[in-house]
Amino acid sequence: MGTVLVVDDEPDVRLIARMVLQADGFDVDEVATGEAALEALDRQRPDLLLLDVRLPGIGGWEVLHRVRADPALSGLPVVLFTADLGASSEAPEHLEAGEVLLTKPFRADDLLAAVRAATA
Repeated sequence: MGTVLVVDDEPDVRLIARMVLQADGFDVDEVATGEAALEALDRQRPDLLLLDVRLPGIGGWEVLHRVRADPALSGLPVVLFTADLGASSEAPEHLEAGEVLLTKPFRADDLLAAVRAATA
């Protein structure tokens, strides 16, 4: 089905996302910071980026802007997620057509629906 790079500073969230995505046939790589995400994207290109908005250091919105600005990555599908309801109010100024912001905790079927839609 493809490879998803999961970026979240919470190990439990990465674990749940990995389990849900792997059960649906996706390969999953995971990192805990925005810096690590950018480094991973320099080495390989996943089929989708599952990105937490609130990360230590380089935050998710900044990672998203850098991905869009990079011609090699600009078409990479992105699904964002956050536990910070305040980030939802910021979403309209950051999200482009087709991008989704899920609220944590997320339901497995909502995650899969967003990932499938983004990779279709």
